[in-house]
Amino acid sequence: MMKKSFCRLLRLIPLPLLAAPLFFASCSSDDSMTPIDEVKTPQRPISVEVSEAPFGNTTEARQLTRAAITDLTSFNAFTMTANNGDVFKVKKENGKWEVDGSWPYGVDNNTSVNFYAYSNGTYNDNSGTPYISFSMDENASAQHDLLVATNTVSYNDHQGKVPLTFDHACAALAFNVQITNTLKTNKLSNGTLTVNSIVLRNVSNSGKYYFGTPTWGDVSGSAYYTLTSGNITVDTEAQALSSNYLFVIPQSRDANGTTGTYLEISYTFSGQTETSATIPLSVNWEAGKQYTINIKLGTTLIQ
Repeated sequence: MMKKSFCRLLRLIPLPLLAAPLFFASCSSDDSMTPIDEVKTPQRPISVEVSEAPFGNTTEARQLTRAAITDLTSFNAFTMTANNGDVFKVKKENGKWEVDGSWPYGVDNNTSVNFYAYSNGTYNDNSGTPYISFSMDENASAQHDLLVATNTVSYNDHQGKVPLTFDHACAALAFNVQITNTLKTNKLSNGTLTVNSIVLRNVSNSGKYYFGTPTWGDVSGSAYYTLTSGNITVDTEAQALSSNYLFVIPQSRDANGTTGTYLEISYTFSGQTETSATIPLSVNWEAGKQYTINIKLGTTLIQ
């Protein structure tokens, strides 16, 4: 009985009144809309503009022919980290630097971002005082320089471009070897001197480069580097050693026998049994500078 009354009631309701609740019911059932908190800021492009500060020459010694110190012709990739934690891999493709990623997410167009770029090593934010942990390669002929750059820019400063001028955080060492005229005249008039190996010993090979200062800290280690790859017949004309450039962490110490940094030369004089000699070094190697170390073998050293 109640069912029939309900049906009669529906027939008595005008059609416009029925349409209204049906319209609202359709709207409230639409669950395909994206919640406001899931709408993301559109990605903004990011690019880099790269230049490099040259090495400074700190010596008057004659420069022998060597491969060029690491520069943009062989520097093809680096990492860039923003102070919000975003990390970007940057590579040179067909002569153009390409950045993997977009402008740091969550940073508006007018807010400045600190960018830290580095060619090698491991980045550590260090609670806002970032540094790079860096260790020298064990092979003297496979050295890698540490190039670093930092800049603070907003997106609107350069339309998403980050200008970077890279500095050399290491010192570059080159080595020559020769004998003195006195040694050749007095001892080698009827013989030869063959250098079998030259080893640089007691070199600090690890440390932390701090972007903000910029300085090195926690420099440690006592590594050695073989600077020759074979026997060398030495004369009064200087010869460049096969190690090319050795990129070292800046360090300083006085010459102190074999306690400090020193060179160990193994040689054969006029076909005799191989023997060795040591040359203590006074070290003051600064970042971004190149040094030429001339190893002169004379009568005092060669007995």
